[in-house]
Amino acid sequence: MSEEPTPFAAATDTRPWLRQGQWFEGRGRLDEAVACYDLALAAATDPKASSVAWMNRGSALQRFGERDRTAAALAAYEQAIARQRSLAFAEDAALSVSLAAALMNRSLLLHRLHGIDRAAEALAASQEAELFLRPLFTAEAPAVVRRNLAGTIVNRANLLLDLGDVDAAMDAASAALAVVADAERNEFECAAIALMARRALCDALGRQLVEPGIDQEAVARTASDVVDDALELARNWSALGAEGFGPLVPRLYLFGARLYRVHQPHFLGEFLLEQLEATPTPELLAIAADAIAGALTDLDRPHLLLAGMPATERLRATFRELRVAQARVAVLSSPLNSVLSS
Repeated sequence: MSEEPTPFAAATDTRPWLRQGQWFEGRGRLDEAVACYDLALAAATDPKASSVAWMNRGSALQRFGERDRTAAALAAYEQAIARQRSLAFAEDAALSVSLAAALMNRSLLLHRLHGIDRAAEALAASQEAELFLRPLFTAEAPAVVRRNLAGTIVNRANLLLDLGDVDAAMDAASAALAVVADAERNEFECAAIALMARRALCDALGRQLVEPGIDQEAVARTASDVVDDALELARNWSALGAEGFGPLVPRLYLFGARLYRVHQPHFLGEFLLEQLEATPTPELLAIAADAIAGALTDLDRPHLLLAGMPATERLRATFRELRVAQARVAVLSSPLNSVLSS
């Protein structure tokens, strides 16, 4: 629908109000959307219609990003869940998907609003959502099943990280990746979930790196593979003209910059430039400049160097490569600096 729906004073069912609310929500007119969903609730005469209106209300309120609205969104999803449980959802796959979506959002918003204080409730909602979605996840399943299943698992991974359960978080993030593996290159929503899962994996691996007795070299290799795959996926979508990953790419890039600086400085310049040549944003350029400067400072510290030794030659090669990368970052930054100063 391209034109604004014609206002109407009353309706005998929820559908006109839902359509109008969705039109407003799709254009970011969230207050008007919520008002329409409230009218849909007033028109609802059965639990199914009421649950759909509550779900839509929760969706719109969640998009505000304000704490009070988020709390209202949580309450809306809980109202939807209460009504959906009274329906014969076991006999209707669409109802199972809807109930799972409400549970997924309840888990997410409990975590967002209360941190780990209500973690048990959030984990229970997430696990119940997965129980509904797993049997529906087949080759013929609608795309929403894949997205919601992966989304609820990656949300659980983030909660587990906050709880300090690194191993369980890694398992969850890996499971989410497995769900979207076949779709991350042809469905943007699945690509975004894949990046979120890899960011959670990087967070978990970063925590493992500082654990006593850990094989740092092995963990660093695994972490570098994860962050490389994540940024390659982001570049693939960027080349197709798709944007909208939000802070995920800068966070992954910063993680990679720190990882390579400490554990594989000889690959730092290559890592940094590969992303910058595709997307030289001011934020990424600043991260690259700081990482290179820090790595060069590390190399300038006193070292026991013996001429002709492999370690000495590697150190010199790394220094030269970082200087080359530093010069390239300066070149990529020049047009941006010109724009900012004009």
